[in-house]
Amino acid sequence: MEYMPDYKSIGLRIRKRRLELKLTQEVLSEVANIGIQHMSKIENGHTKLSLPCLIAVANALHTTVDYLLMDNIGASKPDMVKEAESLFSDCTPSELFVITQTVNMLKQSLRARGLSDK
Repeated sequence: MEYMPDYKSIGLRIRKRRLELKLTQEVLSEVANIGIQHMSKIENGHTKLSLPCLIAVANALHTTVDYLLMDNIGASKPDMVKEAESLFSDCTPSELFVITQTVNMLKQSLRARGLSDK
């Protein structure tokens, strides 16, 4: 069975990030080196975008491909919590402290940079 990405959600996330950065479609298309009509179709979910194009857009938006694709990732929050529990199951209290502090700083940084959905 072939998986089809949700191009509409990718386009919406690209638009959201572009607006956060106060960029026009024209500026984004120039920086990403793609045509403005193509950029418009991408943001509206009316066209597929190649991996090189996705990477160029992510770089132009100073974000990650993961961020742009996050609505297409199949793992649910409970699945991620189970994975985290598994990762932490053999940690010492000191390791858990350092990991928790690191994750808190990362979360704050993501939110400060506008890379979080919150």
